[in-house]
Parts: sequence; structure tokens; C-alpha cells
Amino acid sequence: MSEQLKQVAYTVARVFVGTLLAAAIADLTNLMNFQWGDWKPVIVSAIAAAAVVVINALNPKDSRYGIGKAKA
Repeated sequence: MSEQLKQVAYTVARVFVGTLLAAAIADLTNLMNFQWGDWKPVIVSAIAAAAVVVINALNPKDSRYGIGKAKA
């Protein structure tokens, strides 16, 4: 696996987990009774946040990482 791909995968995972935790913590009112229906919006918001990172990685004009990053 290339170094760029590792960096993108790490960033996607970090954004996904961070958003997942933030959304779950924001719903502390149901913490003791968290059902599957309560997890659905949390997971969907985490997927949406991680999708932004994937889109940035595929953008050739974005020089942070992914396709647009200058090769060393």
C-alpha cells in the first residue's frame, strides 16, 4: 500500500471515529438506553463526514494528500 493511500485511509478512519464519538456523546440523554435506531443517525453522520475526506483525496486540485499531492 502506498504512503499516500495509507495517509488517506488513516484520515478517513480518524474522521469517521471522531464524528461517530461526537454524535454519540451529543445524544447523552439516551446513553443508558441506546437502541439500534439511535445508532443509525450517528453512523450516517460519520459516513457523511468521512465521505468528504474521500472526495478531497480524489480531487486533483487538493494538495494536502491524495491525487493532487506532489510526489517527493
